[in-house]
Amino acid sequence: MTRRTTQGRAGVSQAGVGLRALALVTLAAVAACGERPTGAEVDAPLGPAVTVRDFAPGPVAMRRLTRAQYVATLRGVFGQDLEVLPPTEVDVVVEGLLTVGATVASVTPAGMEGYLRTARQVAAAVLAPGRRAEVAGCEPADASEPDDACAGTFVAAVAPLLLRRALLPGEAASFVTRARGATETLNDFWAGLEAVLVGWLISPEFLFIQERAESAAGAVSAAGVRLTPTSLASRLSYFFWGRGPDAALLDAAADGSLATPEGYAAQVDRLVADSTQLERGVRALFTDLLGLSELPAVDKDHTLFPAFTAAALEDAQEQTLRTVVDHLLVRRGDYRDLFTTRHTFMTRNLGPIYDVPVAKDWQPFTFPEGGARAGLLSQVSFLALNARAVRSSPVLRGVFVLDRLLCIKIPPPPPDVSFDSVATGGNNAPTARERLAQHRVNPSCSGCHKVMDNIGLALENFDAIGRFRTTESGAPIDTSGELMGASFVDVRGFHLALRNDPNLPKCMVQKLFMHSVGREIVGAEVPLINALNADFERAGYDLVALMRNIALSHGFQATAGPRQRDTDRATTGGGKGP
Repeated sequence: MTRRTTQGRAGVSQAGVGLRALALVTLAAVAACGERPTGAEVDAPLGPAVTVRDFAPGPVAMRRLTRAQYVATLRGVFGQDLEVLPPTEVDVVVEGLLTVGATVASVTPAGMEGYLRTARQVAAAVLAPGRRAEVAGCEPADASEPDDACAGTFVAAVAPLLLRRALLPGEAASFVTRARGATETLNDFWAGLEAVLVGWLISPEFLFIQERAESAAGAVSAAGVRLTPTSLASRLSYFFWGRGPDAALLDAAADGSLATPEGYAAQVDRLVADSTQLERGVRALFTDLLGLSELPAVDKDHTLFPAFTAAALEDAQEQTLRTVVDHLLVRRGDYRDLFTTRHTFMTRNLGPIYDVPVAKDWQPFTFPEGGARAGLLSQVSFLALNARAVRSSPVLRGVFVLDRLLCIKIPPPPPDVSFDSVATGGNNAPTARERLAQHRVNPSCSGCHKVMDNIGLALENFDAIGRFRTTESGAPIDTSGELMGASFVDVRGFHLALRNDPNLPKCMVQKLFMHSVGREIVGAEVPLINALNADFERAGYDLVALMRNIALSHGFQATAGPRQRDTDRATTGGGKGP
């Protein structure tokens, strides 16, 4: 049994605690924005995370599929070559993750029209000549007439995968009846199936991951209650694979084997063992964590940066994801070394930005020892994303590292702050360090800038698109600084200081757990998070081992029941969105 300190119990609350529940930063540190985070830590657990069970995990989550999950789910059912017009509904970021923001995302009327357009496009594509027989699993006797047997084959194969559950008694027959009616109206069997498929694709059961517990909320014990096997199947699949459950996982949920410890562990191991699908899940995780889905919207001054083309931007995202996959899945390396590794991949589009010759696309490449390039934060994707159109941005880069990688919150700037001096230089302030100096002496700004600037300025050797430089406006760039008490003299020292900061792996544990359950962390889960931290360290910071430990934990498999606002909405009919 894990013992919590009084400070740990007092430092968390049930509503909206998120990472503050783990208190990597005390309230005083957040206000000052400059103190080393200490937080309301709990005592280290005596055993591994799987033994931490005497608590009720957070509430079940009703999550709208993110754009990435939406596309990945469709391709998981119909093939990776399926062209999908992504829905236009805006994803929401909470605690730095779209998968957590999905719990507060709804569907607007305009968004529903977009989902309908995409559903029609997908249905027409998968049931087009040349593909329809494979998808349906049969051919009708007469393509202009209903064929209940063939329609039934299609329903049995596709509906459970899209609805992410076994069909209810009589439900398959109802879908076949709908297909028959549409066929009779349109005189086209395939058009009839398209109509049924469109209905599935715009249903709440497809658009939302709807989790349920095995018993009513009133029966929840002090240790919570287990999620239904069907809910666990979706939670597992979206966590490991970034898509909906496959037929084998749904079968395990339906036949009861997923409800047994042995059957559950077997499915976890099966999901981990599928390297192709696991790679897609890890790519989805880091695309979310690093904000890579925002890259297509990045624009730079093409007069200043002619090498920064759309093709280079696309390659920059893929370079980062290939680096992640190679280091964490192929090499099974230490997560912390993602920020110091010199191994990556290069293309001819990226070569001019990195100033290296490239003979062919996606060749393995190792940056020289002793150079400034090391780890993800020296790659074009991060550097270009966290910069302005014509200049770098130490503030954007610093805030990103603090929030996404170290789980330290920085409040927004005061409304009366002027940014003119940061945007423009001159003989008296040629570098970003000098331009930001006045913010560091402004009492309303100094606390935050003391933390942010040390990080962002350490990366000033890289310009707005990530090219290396040693001067700005003719003045030498000073990249020395301090990261949470660890001093460094240049960007190489910064990479190492970040790699060695204890908050880096702890933050990954928290982000990954929230990603896995689709919600913020609640106070009762603090002992589990600390146990997962210890497990992560014992495993040499192996991300796959951490993912497996999270999936096997009580916090992943159980719940305290529905959120209060969901209960209120269910009983009163009020509220908007999930």
